[in-house]
Amino acid sequence: MTLFPLILMAILAGWAVTATLLAASLGGRLRRERQEHAQAQERNARYRAALRLLEGKAAAIAARFEALQREHADLRQSVEARDRAPVERPLPTIVVDSLDISGEVGTLFEHVARVAVAIRNYSAYTRGHYGPEPNKARYDLLWLADCLHTFDRVGKALAAGSQRELAAASGELLSMYDMYLKDGSGYDSRDTFRRLAERVPLAGVTDAIRSIAMKTAPDPEEATGAQVPAAGAAPPVSAAAQG
Repeated sequence: MTLFPLILMAILAGWAVTATLLAASLGGRLRRERQEHAQAQERNARYRAALRLLEGKAAAIAARFEALQREHADLRQSVEARDRAPVERPLPTIVVDSLDISGEVGTLFEHVARVAVAIRNYSAYTRGHYGPEPNKARYDLLWLADCLHTFDRVGKALAAGSQRELAAASGELLSMYDMYLKDGSGYDSRDTFRRLAERVPLAGVTDAIRSIAMKTAPDPEEATGAQVPAAGAAPPVSAAAQG
């Protein structure tokens, strides 16, 4: 065998090896590109799905915004209409002997509601059934109930329309409420109402009671006239004398 065929076979073998290596390299690159293409398609699909989701949310937000705009326009129109409407003049709703005490009675109702809320905070339900009871709960509950239980006299006086009974009930209440912040004895109402000053302030209700007492107080001249008979008038006759 001559040298030429050997050289030719070597060249062909080298070319075959080179072609094989090139084919393997190109095949690997093609597989990577196909994989990257598939991944890119998957990402694009996720992005399109996310875009559709965002478009749906944007449409919902736009619809909500339009609804809020319409609601705002309606509220604005109602406010403008209310401002244009004539101001309603407050009318007395609770009158005793021509005395308007509507504002004072309204303040008493507000006080009753605040006291009720304060009492509810001591319930087992509010504490979580088995929560610890506050140390001074028994004193607080005593005084919170105490500041309401004499309101029955005010209610009876209002129901009867009696100015005299209302004045007496208001005077009794006023003396009680004035004493609450002064008494530092064993039961110590002063401590209770000082600690609960924010939840159950006594200043407003005391002023309301004082206002009722002042409005319903008898006229000094009328009281004097009722006690001292006019000159020349016959003295009052007792029932026994009449019999």
